[in-house]
Amino acid sequence: MSLFTLATAAAQGSTSALLSTYIPFIVLMLFYVILFLPGVGQRFQSYFITKDIEQRLLVLEKYANEAKGTTERLLKEKGAKDPKGLTERLAEIFVIDPVSVEPTDIISRMRLLMRSGQNKVKDMIKLSVPKADPVTVSKIEVSAEITNALNMVYKVVRHYLLQAKKLNNFYLLFQLQMVVPMLVKIAESYDKAHKTFVEGKPVGDSLGPMVASRFLLNSEKKWQVSDETIAGETYYEGRRLIVVKAEGPMATVGTPGEAVEKVVEENKGRVKRIITVDAALKLEGEKTGSIAEGTGVAMGDPGPEKIAIERVAVRYGIPIDALIVKMGMDEAIIEMRKEIYDAVDPVVEMTKQIIKERTEEGDTVVIVGVGNTSGVAQ
Repeated sequence: MSLFTLATAAAQGSTSALLSTYIPFIVLMLFYVILFLPGVGQRFQSYFITKDIEQRLLVLEKYANEAKGTTERLLKEKGAKDPKGLTERLAEIFVIDPVSVEPTDIISRMRLLMRSGQNKVKDMIKLSVPKADPVTVSKIEVSAEITNALNMVYKVVRHYLLQAKKLNNFYLLFQLQMVVPMLVKIAESYDKAHKTFVEGKPVGDSLGPMVASRFLLNSEKKWQVSDETIAGETYYEGRRLIVVKAEGPMATVGTPGEAVEKVVEENKGRVKRIITVDAALKLEGEKTGSIAEGTGVAMGDPGPEKIAIERVAVRYGIPIDALIVKMGMDEAIIEMRKEIYDAVDPVVEMTKQIIKERTEEGDTVVIVGVGNTSGVAQ
């Protein structure tokens, strides 16, 4: 082999080595140059964010469709007319909030609209399943509410995703990506809750009614005091107790505000104390089932029921005590956890302690077990 041939081969080898070393570096540099061109980097980010949101949207769609399927099957099992059509109607039903810029009598208007909305759903179910008993109607009603909520979450996320893509709005996509994981978590909780309510089991929010039912075990006098709400009379340490809770074992929260107002008025305001017991959302780091005592109406209500108790208490100068058991949002609507159930007896004892320490023999005390009474009878 000549010297020229050897030199040529060596040159080609070194050139190949140089190319194999620098080409990846050059490609990487070109990529970064392109990436930092105005708008290009943002387009890359938008693409990946959009894909992430679309994946989560599929999860929300799955939960919404499964909820519709559960409601439709429940209606079909009970012999409903056109279960698919009724499910679609219930999934889209809504209540418009009252005008708030003029606050005069807003609570009465809110109560009217909320009750009208609830009654509309019940009437639609009864019309489709005329022979259904109240417990069955309440199960279908809760199933419809969960279906409606999941359907709405899915549609809202889809709306903002499509709007961001249509407007090519990177910042809207970025905000949506931050919020969607929380919405998926909420949807997952509703999905778990659906089966629990349909099976008629107590949930975390049934804590209040369960405490009330403990006091009602020895009650010989019980009556329906307001819509889907019962009251019972019993005695403890010489005190007369009137216990209020939603009518079980239906999946309902009843109308406790209206019930307490009626009870107090029927007793002409001669009530020493009102004690409210309810589940409450815990802060991250707090223990599920932990108990706290406070003052005021323990009730997660938009306004009408809670304010009814506050108004009648102010009218007659009745102090209001509150006992709460803390739990996560998902724990409140899924099958009751042992930690929450174990808190029932301690809350009963704390209620008795409040009665002994802050009232005297012959006094009348109203105890309100607030919450969904699914699976909890009186």
